[in-house]
Amino acid sequence: MSEKKRENIAGLNNGFGPESPLDYAFKVADAAAPPVAKRGRKINIGAASKIAPGEKKIFDNGEISFGVFNIGGKFHAIKNVCPHAGAPLCMGHIQTTHRPGAVGEFDPALEGRVLRCPWHGWEFDIVTGKGLYDAHGRVATYPCEVDENGNVVVTL
Repeated sequence: MSEKKRENIAGLNNGFGPESPLDYAFKVADAAAPPVAKRGRKINIGAASKIAPGEKKIFDNGEISFGVFNIGGKFHAIKNVCPHAGAPLCMGHIQTTHRPGAVGEFDPALEGRVLRCPWHGWEFDIVTGKGLYDAHGRVATYPCEVDENGNVVVTL
């Protein structure tokens, strides 16, 4: 049986074009890269040892709010505001998603790095900030590093 390509109809395909929306979304997520910091302001959020793998710490100084996540020993910071309705995004659950497959077949993807908004369930890749719900959605991410004293430093 040959696979039929979808027609690209503006406003109907959510910007995905003729590809399957799921195939397109995973292609975009796989190719996404975190943005480069623009300002260079550094914020020390404390000891890296206080954020275990799979855990997070939310930083809020009244001016900016972001979450720092430890994914497999590497730290990632993401803005604590969902672009959909302004929810405190980093209060959501960290999970894994699955690539499309046959019925009953599960192909885990982005393991432990999908952040689900607590209000409406929109999902984002913590590493890149890419939204998994459409072709263009994204939330800001910030570079993180562990300094010589073992502290996590976020560059805004």
